[in-house]
Amino acid sequence: MKKFIYPLLIILITVSCKEAPVKENKTVVLKGSIANYDQDTLYMNNVSSKSMLFKEDIHTMTLQDKTNFEYRFELEKPTYFSIGRTFLYLSPGDSLVANLDTRDRTYASFAGKGAQANNYLRNVTYPKSGSFWYDRDISSKVETYKDMPEAFKVSVKKRTDELNSLTHVSETFKRLETARIKFDYVNTLGSGVFYLYFGKMRKEEMTQEEMKEKMKEADQYFIPYRKPFLDDFNNTDYLQLEVFQSVLSALRKEDFRTDHELPELNDTLQEYLTTSDLTSKIKFGGYSNELGDELKEGAQKIKNKNYSAVLQNILTEYATLTRGNPASDLTFTKLDGNTVKLSDYKGKVIVLDLWATWCGPCMKEKPFFEALDKKYHGNESVALISLSIDTEKVWRGYFEKNEVKGDQLQINRSQLTDYKVSGIPRFFVIDKEFNVVDVFAPLPSSGDLEKLINQYI
Repeated sequence: MKKFIYPLLIILITVSCKEAPVKENKTVVLKGSIANYDQDTLYMNNVSSKSMLFKEDIHTMTLQDKTNFEYRFELEKPTYFSIGRTFLYLSPGDSLVANLDTRDRTYASFAGKGAQANNYLRNVTYPKSGSFWYDRDISSKVETYKDMPEAFKVSVKKRTDELNSLTHVSETFKRLETARIKFDYVNTLGSGVFYLYFGKMRKEEMTQEEMKEKMKEADQYFIPYRKPFLDDFNNTDYLQLEVFQSVLSALRKEDFRTDHELPELNDTLQEYLTTSDLTSKIKFGGYSNELGDELKEGAQKIKNKNYSAVLQNILTEYATLTRGNPASDLTFTKLDGNTVKLSDYKGKVIVLDLWATWCGPCMKEKPFFEALDKKYHGNESVALISLSIDTEKVWRGYFEKNEVKGDQLQINRSQLTDYKVSGIPRFFVIDKEFNVVDVFAPLPSSGDLEKLINQYI
């Protein structure tokens, strides 16, 4: 009987070993150095997450001697990242040695598993600099817009040949980078023509009106050249390509699509643009009750769960800042070194002017705010406060050279997170019961801030 048992056990063990799944290595190892950088921490942004899903995913790497780093993290799928202006394409299991330089992405070098894709990315163009227009060997020989289409096909071929020569990259990477090349060509024929004639206008070789006319002519002339490069734009994977974001601003225009005989943007891209527009309004214009209604409508109409969730999260995030909600308390530093709380002003209509010495628009609004302060001087129902987010040293230094007007206080910007302060100037109005009226209040120069104050006195 034993003669049969032993062979059976051996077979079972062999089969079990064969069937055991191999665990995928999802760890990315990134180590190396960075030059011309003067901080203790290096930040790596998840480009794919931010560009495609509006989600911030920032990795922090501690630097030794402000130069060397070694970092490990888990990654589910291939993803684009950026460190400064250097792009990276990282895949689960990559182990890279990176030498970076903040001055220029072309100075970077990579070795190890995943190096080939990242070395290729060193020469990715800068869309806001005209994409292939940055290649001075070509652009310096371009005399008129009619020279551009054929001239920059040389750049397309050069990058395509380089991409096709890669032997240790995935087909997904090649597909994405092929799309990037095509969109760079389209972008070059768009923004590149501006650089061509702007240089001539600056040298006074043509007027601004003549430049506009040339750009209009060029736009029509480029249509048959751009069209073949726009044969595959309805793909949301391309959202993670910086240049596609630039081209998308043209693709969303009906006239542009009609001229190029292109189909409409697919539903996902249209919903992406709606989400992008609303998040941009928040970022640059601040929150308002009217915008809150737009966000609610967008969150209900948008079918893509990711984008709908983005808008719903914003609504939740800003819910405490809507009119009638209790104001979050803050602690300020006074010029005499003492501290005072925002809640100490309860019983008055509180008006805060957030400013800094380095903020040009803030300094332009300052005289208007000071005029309001003078107007309400002696009115016990109102407290106007100039609140600097400069460092205390810079703030005090400013008033060593400038006259102190009104109530001047200072706060560390990090303490303003409850108020979603991403940019200044910003103006807050808080009522006598210490409830929010508007923490994205109108500028004093508009005259509407004074009207708002008067409603609550």
